[in-house]
Amino acid sequence: MIVRAARGGWCALPAVGAVILAVVIVFLLRTQSVPGVQAAMPLVTGSGGESFIYRFDPGTSSFVFTFTVPTRNANPLDVVVVSDTGSLNVWFTESGADRIGRLVYTDTDNYSFHEYTVTAGSRPLNLVSGGGSIWFTAADGDYIGRLNPTTGQIDEFEVTAGSYPADLDYAPDGSIWFTEMVADRLGHLIVGPSAGFTVTEYTSPITGAGRGRPYGIVVVGSNVLFAHPREVSDCVTRFTPPASWLDIAGLIPGIPDDPYKLATSSRGQVWGTERAGNGVSLFGSGTMPIVNRYGLTPTNSMPTGLAVDANDDLWFTQWRAGQIGRLKPGGNPQKEYFPIPLAGLNPTGIATDSAGGIWVLASRPHRVHLPIVTHSWKE
Repeated sequence: MIVRAARGGWCALPAVGAVILAVVIVFLLRTQSVPGVQAAMPLVTGSGGESFIYRFDPGTSSFVFTFTVPTRNANPLDVVVVSDTGSLNVWFTESGADRIGRLVYTDTDNYSFHEYTVTAGSRPLNLVSGGGSIWFTAADGDYIGRLNPTTGQIDEFEVTAGSYPADLDYAPDGSIWFTEMVADRLGHLIVGPSAGFTVTEYTSPITGAGRGRPYGIVVVGSNVLFAHPREVSDCVTRFTPPASWLDIAGLIPGIPDDPYKLATSSRGQVWGTERAGNGVSLFGSGTMPIVNRYGLTPTNSMPTGLAVDANDDLWFTQWRAGQIGRLKPGGNPQKEYFPIPLAGLNPTGIATDSAGGIWVLASRPHRVHLPIVTHSWKE
């Protein structure tokens, strides 16, 4: 394999103290039929297309900053925050616009916005920071992208055609692990110093091809854990290279139910959202794997994004309910919920920053095809 011709570049918009909402123009967000992948929700129609980035202050339990993404129908899905000297870099995918967004935030009156255009039709989904670069999956482009924050250059590392790379994580050795949703495999990308690279793919012998549609993924030490949001699997699998597999499921049937996004705590615990299960779950992978679920309010809230803060509290988005929530786990677990300031928004990605703030992506979509299979969504 070879690296495709690098593409890069960005444009900047001047910061303003108050962001004025753009005039609503109805556009149709490009949707593409992907074999074997169905929308977790029906296609959502309306007069929207607006996207927002929020900063939430846990200390005051309030949203303290709002930025309106100037690109219509951007459909931002995933977010990561990287600290810089005196500022925060909020990176996010614009799945509907084939761009990577970057908000450079110093305070509520001092910020700037940049966009990096990826190959047309790539549909970037998830991203992660590692090794001084921003890495992302291009679901419809069949590649893993690497963006240089300094130069804006984007390198594309090809994966199997039609595999639909979905989520990814940066390993301690500098490699990238990712899920291939349609191919039903786990991928491992190693990039050499001379720009050469290798991609190795693995299929779980336990779940089998065509069964799991793997999505969320995290690397914990020498282990890789990934979620199977599909009825015949409905588990989180732990893979220890080169060939050790363990499926983690609850003692009670139906737990987990549609596991989706995964995140790790400072103690190496693995947490996940369950979209159909309407909860967040702790996946224990010791000698007796168990799943400990915490149910959420309201019912059918569709928990999606997930992040863990410095105190090991869980923060999650509830797509259908239009809110975010916090879980303080332990012997006396506590849950709190905070509605997104604007009604009718669907929150997706969520991330923490080094100052303790919580960043949330939310959209009022015109037409959206969410990148996940579900099997038992309850209307």
